[in-house]
Amino acid sequence: MIRQGVLVYESIMADLSKPCYPDLTFRMPADFAWPHGAACGVTLAWHVDGEAGPMASDRRAADHVAAISEAAYGVTTAMPRILALHRELEIPGTFFVPAHVAERHPDMIEAILKDGHEIAHHGYMHENVFAMEASEQRAVFEHASAILERMTGRAPRGWSAPAWGVSGPTLEVMAQIGMVYDASLMEYDRPHIIETVHGSLVELPISMVLDDWALFGSSIYWGGHVALQPAETAGTIWREEFEGMRRYGGLFQTTFHPNLMGRPGRLVMLEQLLTHMRGCSDVWWGTCEQAAALVPGSNPGAPFRRQP
Repeated sequence: MIRQGVLVYESIMADLSKPCYPDLTFRMPADFAWPHGAACGVTLAWHVDGEAGPMASDRRAADHVAAISEAAYGVTTAMPRILALHRELEIPGTFFVPAHVAERHPDMIEAILKDGHEIAHHGYMHENVFAMEASEQRAVFEHASAILERMTGRAPRGWSAPAWGVSGPTLEVMAQIGMVYDASLMEYDRPHIIETVHGSLVELPISMVLDDWALFGSSIYWGGHVALQPAETAGTIWREEFEGMRRYGGLFQTTFHPNLMGRPGRLVMLEQLLTHMRGCSDVWWGTCEQAAALVPGSNPGAPFRRQP
């Protein structure tokens, strides 16, 4: 700043202390391989946020009829088309559903189960749990798990983080309550194991590259963000990533939202992309739960830990 024509530099205190990272160990199983010599794996995962999408940040959105209608489109209009596409191409899927949305749309849950797909945990009201205390996170996990178990007949085996909100306690709570896998982290391409102080989880890595929100994400409530890329652009990006995963042996795991990808033009593009992928004989297809079961947790590779 300038004082009476003299330039004065104010003291700036930089924080040079070492951060304290979560006490997590990541292990790559030495003998992991895709079944039958497949080059890569594909898990077609859907985040069925429904009305919980706009409600997650502000419960007053319940009265914003336009926002709720846009969110509900993914359930009432898009999901029947999406399930039909899965049947046509004989592709298994995992549907991460907030428990509130499951309660609101029990017919959708029945349709998913009837076709043999997996229903997984996605919070109660699509909560971003990152800023919550461990006890609050556990309450969310247990409440939503109880609802999904009541509606599906079995407890959900895995979770994917709404808004990618994950903290060290999140993974510890998941291990503590007996969940099998997480599908939220982005550092590696292949399934691996996370060790926490309360036990281990299988990590099924995702990527922003395979998240449709970056290309199509829109939010009506409070004048939010709108992205309107051509479907062709998404098809090009995702086909490139698929070919890369085939080369490097990774997991091609999508983060698709029915209210975005279920739009007619985008679903036509997705059908074309999936038809191409199904034509490749060196690809393993499965649900997230099935992918997690491939990880040989009893014979892990050497552990490696983040340096403090």
